[in-house]
Amino acid sequence: MMRYHALHKRPKHFLAFTGLTTQEYDHLMSALRSDWISQRIQRLTRPDRKRRIGGGRKYAMPDLEDQLLLTLVWTKVYPSYLFLEYLFGIDESTVSRVIGSIKPLLQDRFVLPDPRKQKGRKKITTLEELKAFLPPDIDLDDILVDGTEQAIPRPEKKRKRTAHHSGKKKRFTVKTQIATTRNGLIVHVSKPIPGRTHDYKLFKASILPKIIPKESRLYG
Repeated sequence: MMRYHALHKRPKHFLAFTGLTTQEYDHLMSALRSDWISQRIQRLTRPDRKRRIGGGRKYAMPDLEDQLLLTLVWTKVYPSYLFLEYLFGIDESTVSRVIGSIKPLLQDRFVLPDPRKQKGRKKITTLEELKAFLPPDIDLDDILVDGTEQAIPRPEKKRKRTAHHSGKKKRFTVKTQIATTRNGLIVHVSKPIPGRTHDYKLFKASILPKIIPKESRLYG
């Protein structure tokens, strides 16, 4: 059964499951706690509540630490609710309630699209679409662009070996371009291409020059 205190002792696993280091997670949890408490008080004191406070069945996952962990695992890995039921030892309805209550607390702090809506979603191709997707407080004044290479097995065909051989890495690679804001928010990831291609050629061929503001400062 996955729980915060057990996973917190394994930082590498924690990062793989949530996308955050244990320090980043603890900082986020502290920032959310007051809003989380206010949300609980509002729910418990709503006018249409029929039971007294403390009445009814006890909540299966009462702690913010575990609720936030479950929600971040869902957004990072996107498993089914049934899978999370077995992973966290709670039923699907509780999984749904936890995600439904924690997501609104994260919306102002993360770009947190719903994975269920990603299939078939139109790709961002203009600056206006990018701004509509990002939180309003994210600025695009400074953009850092860089290419990263990942090693691949030696291609069988000679033509592919030539295209994928990286003089820099001395290996066969594919190259991907990543663009981030000054605060580290990823705003663009290109399709992978053969590793021999120059970074600037990849930049010119990508959609990035068309969607970033003309007044932005580019660092590469």
